[in-house]
Amino acid sequence: MIPMKQTVAIRKAGELDIWGKPSFGEPTVYPCRIDASNKRVQQSNGQEATSCATILIKGLVPVSLSDQIEWSDEIDQTYSKTPVTIAIIRDFSGKPLFTQVVVR
Repeated sequence: MIPMKQTVAIRKAGELDIWGKPSFGEPTVYPCRIDASNKRVQQSNGQEATSCATILIKGLVPVSLSDQIEWSDEIDQTYSKTPVTIAIIRDFSGKPLFTQVVVR
């Protein structure tokens, strides 16, 4: 199994403010594995983007492209990013094993 020694906080997007930006709810914390590396990925709209990290969370996690993802690395640098792509990794029977979130 993959060790989940890091944590990530997911803030669900809420109502839009007067400038059209979402307000975010209280964070929900999940154990995860974060691999920080720059990669070119294809977004859901077909455009290319550069990601800064791939986050692997055990199980099926409710996360959407408008949510805010927050974490700190080993040198206490804090990140707050939005997802570029979200994928569910399943076993052969179809059971969700991991939620993979790529952020930019």
